[in-house]
Amino acid sequence: MPNATDPLHDNAFMEAFLNLVIPPDEDRRMPGAGSLGLGAAVAAAVETDSLLGHAVVTGLRAVRDAAVARDPAGLPGLTREARLEVLEGVLAHHPAFMTGVARHLYPAYYQHPRVLEALGEPARAPFPEGFQIEPTDAALMAKLLARRK
Repeated sequence: MPNATDPLHDNAFMEAFLNLVIPPDEDRRMPGAGSLGLGAAVAAAVETDSLLGHAVVTGLRAVRDAAVARDPAGLPGLTREARLEVLEGVLAHHPAFMTGVARHLYPAYYQHPRVLEALGEPARAPFPEGFQIEPTDAALMAKLLARRK
């Protein structure tokens, strides 16, 4: 049974919703956002977002309510196509909703080690090892310094 009061902390709902926003790709190289367990991180970020947090919570409640109206199991019980229909219906009435979701979901997703590995990046922070940087062209640097004078 879906959590009747707080979709932000309903793990099954958030997994289904996040996999709808960023689904796994066809060849399963890139994981879906929901399957990475990002719900708690997104929830924590949304709860501290004074600009769009309320819009996200309101939108999630509307998605949950519309999904439960279609299937008592809620969003997890619907097919992908039915989930998309529910989401599209909600977006018409909650235009800032997905902006708020993207604001918190995308950084969490693209910093996740499995996503970094799938993109061919090392699954670590860029520092202390840093990135490979080409040597600076001394002639270009001299031109920039000359402009300053």
